[in-house]
Amino acid sequence: MELVLDEEQTILRESADKLIERHAGPARFRELRTTEHGFDRARLVEVAEAGWLSLLVPEERDGLGLGTTEAALVLEAAGRGLMTEPVAAVMAAAWAVASGPAAMNATLEELMGGRAVIVPALHDPAAEDPEGARIQASAGGGGFTLAGRTDTVPAAAADGFIVDGRSGDGTVVCLVPRDAAGLEVVPRGRVDGTGHAALVLTQVSVPADRVLASGAQGTELAAATLDLVLLGTSAEMLGIMEQGLALAVDYLGTREQFGRLIGSFQAMQHRAVNDHIDIELTRSLLYQVCAAMDEGRGNRAMVAAVKARASDAVLSVTKSMVQMHGAIGFTDEYDASLYLRRAMSLSAQYGNADSHRKRYARLSSRAA
Repeated sequence: MELVLDEEQTILRESADKLIERHAGPARFRELRTTEHGFDRARLVEVAEAGWLSLLVPEERDGLGLGTTEAALVLEAAGRGLMTEPVAAVMAAAWAVASGPAAMNATLEELMGGRAVIVPALHDPAAEDPEGARIQASAGGGGFTLAGRTDTVPAAAADGFIVDGRSGDGTVVCLVPRDAAGLEVVPRGRVDGTGHAALVLTQVSVPADRVLASGAQGTELAAATLDLVLLGTSAEMLGIMEQGLALAVDYLGTREQFGRLIGSFQAMQHRAVNDHIDIELTRSLLYQVCAAMDEGRGNRAMVAAVKARASDAVLSVTKSMVQMHGAIGFTDEYDASLYLRRAMSLSAQYGNADSHRKRYARLSSRAA
C-alpha cells in the first residue's frame, strides 16, 4: 500500500520532522537515559504545543479531533528521533479521559498541555489467561475500591494512571493519582534506560468523579484505549526501523574492505533489501489498519497483527543493522546500538510478537 497523504497530513508530518530535528536524536537520548525518569517533561510540553497530545481528543473537548493515521505519522517521527517520552501512552490517555465525566476537564487540559503525565496501565479485556486481569473492583460509597496488581506501566514517573478493574458487571476504568492511598509504584528499568513500573493497589478508593466508565462501556473503553497504545507503539517501531536502515545504508556507502566499499558486496545488498521489505510491509499493514480504524471498519485482531509484525520486524532490522556495521555497531558510543536498545524495549512493551500472534488468533476466532 502506498501511503498518500492529504495536505493536512503532509503539513503534520513535516512539522513533526522539524520538531524531532530540533529536540531529539541520539545525543539527547544518551543524556536522558542517565536521568532518574528517562524522559524530559520540558520536551513533552514542546510536543503538546505542537498539538500531538490533543490530536486524538474530539474537537468538542478542545482537541484536534484527528485519527490514528495522524497519530501514527507523528509517532513514526518520534521513533526516528529516539524520543523516550511516553507520547503514545499520553495520547491514548487523553482520549480516554475525554470520554469521562465533565469533572475531569481540568485533568484533560493538563494532559493536553503536557503539564501532567498520565498513562494507561490496562489489561486486555479479551485475555483468557486468568492472570490477564489482576485488579478487582468492588463498588461502594459511590465509587470503587481497587485491589490487585498490574505490570504494564510505561512510565514509572507518571503523575497518574488509568487502571482497569474487573467487577461483577464488566470492567471499571478509573483514573488513579500517583499519591493515592494504598498505591505503590514499583520502578523497573529497561535496556534503553527508560523507567517502567508495576503498580500494586491495596484497597485504593476511587471516587465516582474519577471513574471514566464501568460495565460494558468500561470494557469497550479499556479495549479501545489499549488498541490506541498498541498502534502508537507500532508506529514508533516503524520509525526506529527506518532510521536504523538509513544508518546501515550510509555505512555501506562509506566503509571499505578489501579495497572496495562493503555496499558493493552482494550479500550486504541482499540483507539491506530484505530489511527494506520488512519496513515497507510493516508500514503498509500499520497504515491500512489505521485507516480501517478511522473509518469504523477495523477490529482488535487487526491491531494485534500490527503489533506482532512490528515487534518482529524492528528486532530483525535493528539486529541486521548492527551486524552490517560489524564490531563498531555493538559499541555504546555508536548510534546503531541505541536504536537496537530502543527496539528491544518497544518490541516487548505491551506484549512481544508471540503474545500478539496468539491474541490475533484468539480475537479472529471470536470475530468469525
